[in-house]
Amino acid sequence: MPDISFDFRLFRYALAAAEYGSFRRAAAALNIQQSTVSRGVRSLEHRVGAELFERGHAGIRPTPAGDRFLEEAILGFDHLRRAMQRIGALQRGVHGQLTVAISAPFILVSELFERFCREYEGISIEVVEGTSSASWALTQQRNVDVAFVAKIREGAPRTLHLRDERMIAVLPKSHPLAGARRLTLNDLRLEKFILGAGGLGPDIEDHIVARMAKLDVEVKVQLHRVDQSSLIDMVAMGLALPSL
Repeated sequence: MPDISFDFRLFRYALAAAEYGSFRRAAAALNIQQSTVSRGVRSLEHRVGAELFERGHAGIRPTPAGDRFLEEAILGFDHLRRAMQRIGALQRGVHGQLTVAISAPFILVSELFERFCREYEGISIEVVEGTSSASWALTQQRNVDVAFVAKIREGAPRTLHLRDERMIAVLPKSHPLAGARRLTLNDLRLEKFILGAGGLGPDIEDHIVARMAKLDVEVKVQLHRVDQSSLIDMVAMGLALPSL
């Protein structure tokens, strides 16, 4: 029966040897003697009960058994790394749950979430999607920890401006302005707009109505309780022009 009381340094030697294809280059990368790496790999093979590497004048390469063993070892080390990170997070008090309200498209803040998840693996995240008004209400009621909204309310505490984004107008292919690279609201003053009733829809409606009022135009806006893809399908059918 193989001896399972491993020295974890032996795994490092074997993984480095497989990566560099040479005990010499692996030793140089680890800043240790070549003999230490070769003896360590021999010791690991003895404990596993199988040859992990084929040795030759051109270098070394894993045997089929070695490939399988190293593949499993890498997975094991990854699980061990994650376990140690989580234990460290618990020791530092970095654990728990973060509840986030979002009214802006998630893609706009996805990079922030990815970075947070990498740095704070011990914290789980719950995302609540809704309009800006609903997100503000959840924040004031302390039902969420933080909110990403499209419009900052006057007098709101602890706010931070992250970025500005352009609106994108979606038009039917047959529309005279469909080929334009950039449009102004003045260009669209005679159009009927359709928007989603959730997320940014109400905020965009307020923005369009306010801007059109300055042009002395009474804009037509309809809110629909459908997702973005359905709005685009409706535009393709020629039902209206949404601004997303």
